[in-house]
Amino acid sequence: MYAVALLGGSIHVNADGRATEQGIDPHVVSANSMPERDALLRNAERALIRGDTAAAVSALEQAATMRHAADTEMGLVRAAMQAGDYRQALAFCAHTAGAHLDSAAAGALYAWLLRAGGQELSARRALDVALAQAPQDPVVEATRRAFDNVTFFASGVLLDTPHRMAPYMLIDGAHNLSPGARMATGGVLIDGGRRALVPNAGIEGAKRVWVINGLGRAAEATVAPGFDRLRSQGIAVLQLSETLLVGDVLLAPRDPFAGSPGFVVGYGPATPATPAWPTIRQGFLGKLDGPDGLREVGIELPVGSGGGAAVLDAAGRVAGITMPGASGSMAMLPVSMFRELERTPTSASGPPRPPAPSVRIPMDQAYENGLKSALQVLIWP
Repeated sequence: MYAVALLGGSIHVNADGRATEQGIDPHVVSANSMPERDALLRNAERALIRGDTAAAVSALEQAATMRHAADTEMGLVRAAMQAGDYRQALAFCAHTAGAHLDSAAAGALYAWLLRAGGQELSARRALDVALAQAPQDPVVEATRRAFDNVTFFASGVLLDTPHRMAPYMLIDGAHNLSPGARMATGGVLIDGGRRALVPNAGIEGAKRVWVINGLGRAAEATVAPGFDRLRSQGIAVLQLSETLLVGDVLLAPRDPFAGSPGFVVGYGPATPATPAWPTIRQGFLGKLDGPDGLREVGIELPVGSGGGAAVLDAAGRVAGITMPGASGSMAMLPVSMFRELERTPTSASGPPRPPAPSVRIPMDQAYENGLKSALQVLIWP
């Protein structure tokens, strides 16, 4: 368990990433604070912890009318991320980092969002600016260490507020995660958020399985019976206890052509069993990889990646899932091998919706799709 500082009090975050608020000590609040504003910021953080983004934004906007401050704006950035609005979060964080040069944490958060969204060079430049302004700042220094690690994830001071660089664990119902979990592999959300695909080797023998998407939304999962053809390819189908869909997660209508642009969204090797924002990479998708129907990913992935990342086509639709290939490098199981698992989404007010047009989208928009579809898969051995 570790503590997250919060305006004179603390939020204790368990090893599974869930947060519980502890008492607020009014004597710790700084002398130049504004009690009404401080209360609004506490209310906003409580709302984020329980997944009520609208309430958090309302409280933060009220606080913003009282003082133009980096902590309020970083809260709004994180609220946008919790809602899956990466582009809004990134744009507003750019303003926050530029307008509040006295807040090294704001610059570090901006660098973090850039890197998660695939803008490596811009992220390094933003971090260099923050390091030049505050080379001894613990948040900036921790961000630099995270950038230099093979596995890119937030821990320690990077999980403090107001700059927290990861989502909270959001669980519907009365479920609780017991200790002892570890992240075993990645996964891909399908079927309107009701099911998921995961590499079977990652969950084999597990007593319990949970999945978490990039918004922090979590659900328990069980292996669905049948699907022998997918199982023979090394992929298991999970049935989720709670629907994780937030907006559309669409499957590509067909396998992407070799050499066509695409994206891979997932989590690095050895990521802890706590909620995190995934990272995205873009490139050109590969050709067939052997006689079993797998395709070469064609996009460079982090060293040690074990599979389970979401492959998106140029329109940001799920086009496959990564897994070890015949050539020894990472391959992808293409969408044609699991397309039939997708039930046509319907609207309460009308007939099934037509498929979205195949329009190439920018990487930041693809990342928003990946936040919803790319999963961490936790197991209890």
